[in-house]
Amino acid sequence: MTRPRLRLLPAHAARVSRAVALGHPWIYDRAVGATPLPPGTVVEIHGDAPLGCGFVDPGSPIRVRMLARDPATRVDDGFCRARAAAAAARRRGHPALADTDAVRAIHGENDALPGLTIDVYAGTAVVVFDGGAAAALWRPRLAAILAGLGDGGLAIRATWVRGVRGARGHDEGDGGDGGPTVPIVEHGARFTVDVRAGQKTGFFLDQRGNRARIAALAHGARVLNLFAYTGGFSIAAGRAGAAAVTSVDIAPAAIAAADRHWRDNGLPAERHRAVAADCFDFLTTAAGRGERWDVVVVDPPSFAASEAARPAGLAAYQRLNLAALAVTSPGGLLVAASCSSHVTEPDLRGVLAEVGAAAGRGLVVVEARGHDPDHPTLPGFPEGQYLKLLIAATGREIPRRSERGRGHTQPAPNRRRR
Repeated sequence: MTRPRLRLLPAHAARVSRAVALGHPWIYDRAVGATPLPPGTVVEIHGDAPLGCGFVDPGSPIRVRMLARDPATRVDDGFCRARAAAAAARRRGHPALADTDAVRAIHGENDALPGLTIDVYAGTAVVVFDGGAAAALWRPRLAAILAGLGDGGLAIRATWVRGVRGARGHDEGDGGDGGPTVPIVEHGARFTVDVRAGQKTGFFLDQRGNRARIAALAHGARVLNLFAYTGGFSIAAGRAGAAAVTSVDIAPAAIAAADRHWRDNGLPAERHRAVAADCFDFLTTAAGRGERWDVVVVDPPSFAASEAARPAGLAAYQRLNLAALAVTSPGGLLVAASCSSHVTEPDLRGVLAEVGAAAGRGLVVVEARGHDPDHPTLPGFPEGQYLKLLIAATGREIPRRSERGRGHTQPAPNRRRR
């Protein structure tokens, strides 16, 4: 078997070799230079010594995604089936996944199948490729990958290929019984997932454990769920006995689905308010009306899709959480999430520190959380730890510096209920 060889540029060889040895699966364009090869071509990577094999993506800053440390590894159906089986076996029997029929079966690089995502909803596999190179490599081997999931104990009855992430016109079902909508159960809650057109693969499985955690804090509370999508956090809180839940999302179809899910779970209609609105606008209006909630969940889309967008993204997270804090009751909980790999947990903590200082309110992070266990991460791949969620307890307003010594404090928020 003869493969093209790529050699690391001398200025980057030592650093990249060390990162690959520690398990980092990406090699950037600056480390290898031009790669005039078809997308998805499997190549050998060499520094001062052989580093392994990977596949190339000539049009991406991530120029090579590593596949194996042995340069001669055969990337065939047997390779794919074995890796998929191992991924499924890691999930089998995990207690956090015992009460759901929806799991992430393949989590890309973290399951040693880089650029490939497969979520399984009640037996329907939804497939997404992270770029054209990943599609070129994995699509011809998809049958072997799905067979491997079955070998690992994850039954697949139907598939829905969403195609390349962010692209349009690639969706294709297989004629099975799983699309385009699939009913699922998560910790007793019922949802219907649109596997054809829903965000991500149709649902946010990475927040499963966080939904359960917020549910445990929601009994008797007034809960505001911002960027609610189809109501995951809302339904979890409602089923846990929240006194009232408000769901806000800019997409009318998503909010309609959230309201439908509320009814499907047998929850009292009068305890749910579904609002189709821009979340920033909603918060401004709600603060002006003196509305307050005991638990405010802030789970926006990524505000920092690239490293270049990080400063603007952090500023957006700060504006959003400051507005959310303004409607959080004294002693309530502000739940701040970020799904950007370019925003670290320390970054998000810094956002909350700035927010607390600007509002003159003490914030204490009482819990830090991430993905559920079907979204594993490699220790040498910090970019894989993309989801951060901080639960912060809020204090009453404290005197601003210019007011100390004069006996003035910021007024306590109006706790009038709607």
